[in-house]
Amino acid sequence: MPWCERCDRFLNPNTVTAEGTCPSCGRPVDASEVRAVGTVPPPETASDDDEPRAPWHFWVMVVGVVLYLGWRLVELVMWAVRNWL
Repeated sequence: MPWCERCDRFLNPNTVTAEGTCPSCGRPVDASEVRAVGTVPPPETASDDDEPRAPWHFWVMVVGVVLYLGWRLVELVMWAVRNWL
């Protein structure tokens, strides 16, 4: 984001003049920080390593839920066999 050192304030990219200067003091603002209005920033190159991963305790919970539901299924089958046979 553009910052004017002399005015010691943040400048919105829309408020920077077309020449890339501060509207109040007229000093140049860092050109690398200023983008034209309506332009899209360049896409960041992201690799597969940058993708967020699920935390380990999420996987512990998934395993616990699978074991619990599996056991409840076994109990359902045992109950059905006892009551219907």
